[in-house]
Amino acid sequence: MTSSYTTYVRFLAVGGGLALLYAVLAALATSQLPLPNALSSAILWVLFIPVGFWCHRHFTFTSRRPHRHGLWLYAAIQLLSIGIVSGLSQLLARGTFWPDVAIHLMSACLAATASYLINSLVVFPDHSAD
Repeated sequence: MTSSYTTYVRFLAVGGGLALLYAVLAALATSQLPLPNALSSAILWVLFIPVGFWCHRHFTFTSRRPHRHGLWLYAAIQLLSIGIVSGLSQLLARGTFWPDVAIHLMSACLAATASYLINSLVVFPDHSAD
C-alpha cells in the first residue's frame, strides 16, 4: 500500500468516526434544543475543531508535520465546513431525529471531502518530495 492510500484510509476512519458522532449529536440538537437548526449545528462543529485537529495530527497524518500555523489553518478550513453543514441543516433538517441524522451525515461527508483535500495539501503537507 502506498503512503497516500493509507493516509486516506486513516482519514476516512477518523473522519467517519467524527462525522458519525457529529451527525448524532447534531440530530439531537436540532430535534431537542430550542435553537435554530443552523446555529445548533454550527456550534457543535466549532466544538469539534480542536478534537478533529488533534485526531488528524496523531492518527491520520502521522508521518507529516503540520504547517507552522496548522491549527489556525485547520480552523479556517472548518469555517468552510460550518457553512456547508449549517446551510444544509437550515435547508433540509426538519426536526425529526432519524431523517436529520441522514441530513447531517450527508453534510458532514461533503464537508469532509473538502477538508481532506485542503488538509493534505496545506495543513499537513507531504514534505517527503522536498
